[in-house]
Amino acid sequence: MSAKRVDSNVSRKGASGHPGASSNSGNRRQREAPRDRSGVRAAHVGRGLHQRMAQIREANAHLIAAAVRAQTLTEEAETASHLKDEFLAMVSHEIRTPLNAVLGWARMLESKQLPPERAEHAIAAIGRSASVLAHMIDDLLDTSRILKGSIRLALRSVDLAAVAQGALDAMRPLAAIKNVHVALDAAAGSRTVSGDADRLQQVIWNLLANAIKFTPDGGRVDVFIDFANDHVEVRVVDTGCGISSDFLPHVFERFRQPEDATTQRHTGLGLGLGIVRQLVELHGGTVHAASPGVGHGATFTVRLPMAAGSGPAGQAVALVERRTESSTTSPAPRLPRLDGLRILVVDDHVDGRTLTSLMLTQAGASVQAVASAREALHVLEVEQHDALVSDIDLSDEDGYALIRQIRQHEAEHGGFLPAIALTGYARADDRARALAAGFQAHVPKPVEPAALSATIAAITAV
Repeated sequence: MSAKRVDSNVSRKGASGHPGASSNSGNRRQREAPRDRSGVRAAHVGRGLHQRMAQIREANAHLIAAAVRAQTLTEEAETASHLKDEFLAMVSHEIRTPLNAVLGWARMLESKQLPPERAEHAIAAIGRSASVLAHMIDDLLDTSRILKGSIRLALRSVDLAAVAQGALDAMRPLAAIKNVHVALDAAAGSRTVSGDADRLQQVIWNLLANAIKFTPDGGRVDVFIDFANDHVEVRVVDTGCGISSDFLPHVFERFRQPEDATTQRHTGLGLGLGIVRQLVELHGGTVHAASPGVGHGATFTVRLPMAAGSGPAGQAVALVERRTESSTTSPAPRLPRLDGLRILVVDDHVDGRTLTSLMLTQAGASVQAVASAREALHVLEVEQHDALVSDIDLSDEDGYALIRQIRQHEAEHGGFLPAIALTGYARADDRARALAAGFQAHVPKPVEPAALSATIAAITAV
């Protein structure tokens, strides 16, 4: 009996040799299973969280990049808008200045009060100003055609020496006015390029005009034509004011000027050299500018491929219709009288200065005219005047600086000089700036003689 019970106990112990070992192992497995499942779930959640964080970081990076891009686009748009506004202001000024001479002298001729010699001067001034306006319009139209890719060339064999001579002859009157000597030195031989003769003459004309404009009285501009391998080389060399190293890389960019728009010494839209580059490239050539620096002149070099035999027949040049519209104007209003007033006129544009002086003289004023802010300040130190009429764009300091110096002197020493800004800058911002600087009135060009006299009468309480 006892032996059976022992065997039975042994069998119940099983392999472990301990009672209940099998049930204990099962219990542990049951307890460990939830922990294993919890660990798997935790690992899965961790991987999901890591992926989500990576997605968030990527999304943030995209947002930052988009924000930076948006900021860049905004700044570029603001810069483009500013450049557009500045360009429009410059165009307005450059057009209004010769237009003022045309309208003013026309009114003076209409009054039939000019002596014969003054009438001849008026006609010449109108002609010069009209030519300047026509050239500006041509430059604007050419720039538009170039940007649209619609400019066409009439290609044929062209003798560059003959083209350069024609451009030089056209520029001699301008050079004579500035007392600038111009000369052409062409290498012997008759070699041609394939091109549009009119457009190539425009290239050389623009380079000559630029060189003469920036060359002082008594200077020199030379045109050299040489042959180098398979190219014809045209060099325009001047003894002018030179180009700074900072501005040299931008010299062929459209609308670029080396100085601030209101203080620059030289007029122009900043289109001529940009047109030169585009026309030269249309002919398969290159243009390059070089200068030792400010005050040391400049050299512009055009290289064009030689024609192989006779130039190919090309398309006809598109003709641009030029029209002048006639209009009827009312009779010139009667000039308000300015008898007894002493007026100082400041304008570095000789035709404009002469015209303004004559307008005011015919209204009865005693006029003294100078060409710069420096001269004006010197005159005011030794003489008293009843009014000042000053342009803004002067050759040394601009009109804003002039009136500020006058107002500062008055604050220290007393007195008051009524002043008018007579200018081609005609925006509302320009008017506000003129009044803030110390002018009593802002009169945009072109101006009617009666309107100018009335404004002077108003600020001087005549």
